[in-house]
Amino acid sequence: MYKIYIGEVPVLLVSKDEAALYKTGSLRDMVVYHTLKRRKSLHQIVDNLEKGTKSYDSIIVISEDLPQLKEDFFTMFKIHRAGGGLVFNDQGEVLAIHRMGHWDLPKGKEEKGETIEQTAIREVQEETGIQQIDLGDFICDTYHTYKTKSGKRILKWSTWYKMTTTEKDLTPQEEEDIDLAVWLPMNELKEKKPIYKNILDILNHL
Repeated sequence: MYKIYIGEVPVLLVSKDEAALYKTGSLRDMVVYHTLKRRKSLHQIVDNLEKGTKSYDSIIVISEDLPQLKEDFFTMFKIHRAGGGLVFNDQGEVLAIHRMGHWDLPKGKEEKGETIEQTAIREVQEETGIQQIDLGDFICDTYHTYKTKSGKRILKWSTWYKMTTTEKDLTPQEEEDIDLAVWLPMNELKEKKPIYKNILDILNHL
């Protein structure tokens, strides 16, 4: 299964075998059966979500060939790789940032020559000011889309890791539109609003 957020609506790409796990029966869920002859339907889904012409809780796209479905969907976008961290301090609090009006976790775009683990550590350091970081386990991948000012479609594929630090002092990276970096209990961060749904997905993985 792949979950891609377009705006705040999750598009779930699922295999036929696992489809029953994700069907909720909600009238606000849209279920699409994908075949090679119906590739245009993927473009229609993306167009509708980007324009906000229809309202859904989720869109579930089912295929007998999940790798092919993923390829068909992802080729509509330019892929940007990013890495980020869910950082814990000695008290078990989580490092959160406030960026452009939303609560978020530190992450950023992969630079040439980096591994994704190196990207994740560097971005946490740059966006929050902490330097001593111990890299832990892989948490999950998240996917979300956006459009550039020129209209190009981007799919950001972010890989997330659990991290720990003994440092407490934080310095938000203002040039990246981060106005706040704070330590919060996990449950408190989950209740913060507005917060992106894919960030809640990361928090709920643990």
